[in-house]
Amino acid sequence: MKLAGRMDAPSATAFEEACMAWVDQGVVDIALDMRELRYISSLGLRSFVVLGQAAKAKGGALHLCGVTGLVKQVFEITRVSAMFPTHDSVESALAGG
Repeated sequence: MKLAGRMDAPSATAFEEACMAWVDQGVVDIALDMRELRYISSLGLRSFVVLGQAAKAKGGALHLCGVTGLVKQVFEITRVSAMFPTHDSVESALAGG
C-alpha cells in the first residue's frame, strides 16, 4: 500500500479500516510504501499500532518502507518505529531484507 500526503484523522480512519479488512481476510504481511507520506498525527500513529498488533496476532507484520523526514522523526521520537520491521524500499521488504 502506498501512503502519500497527510495521515490525519480522516485519512487515518480510512487507512485503518482498509487495512483491518485485509487482516480480517488473512492478509497479515503488509508492506507500506511511506516515501511520499509527509505528515502523521497521533491518530495516524495509533492506527499503525492497532494494525501492527492485529497483524502480529495472526502471525504477520506491518512493514514500514522508505520512511523519511518529519514522519521518520515522529516514529523515532515516539519509539513506534521499534515496533515494526523497517526497510529502505518495498522491494527490500518483499525480498525479506
